[in-house]
Amino acid sequence: MSLTNEQRAATIREFRENMRRLGLTADAIGADFGVSGRTIERIVDLKSGVLEYPWIVRGYLLRRAAEEGVELVPFSALRGDPHDYWFLDDEVIDAGEIRERP
Repeated sequence: MSLTNEQRAATIREFRENMRRLGLTADAIGADFGVSGRTIERIVDLKSGVLEYPWIVRGYLLRRAAEEGVELVPFSALRGDPHDYWFLDDEVIDAGEIRERP
C-alpha cells in the first residue's frame, strides 16, 4: 500500500499530535523499544524503510492512551487491524520489536 502525499502528511501530523497528547518524545518512545529517538523520528516521519514499524509505534501509542485514559486523534491512513493488510508481515508486527537501522 502506498500513501498519497496528503495521507503521508496527515499520518505524520497524527503521530506528532498523539505523541504530544501523551506527553511522549521520540527519545522516550525509543527508550521503551531500546532504540534511539532518531530511529523513532524516522518511523513517525515514515522514513524507516520498514512498513511494519509505523504500525508497531501506532499500537504502542494506542496502548499507552488506553492505559492513561488519553483520547488520541484517529489515524486516518493507519487504521484497522494491521493483520488484515496482506502486504504487512504479521510476525514482525506481533513481535513488536524495532531495530536500529543505519
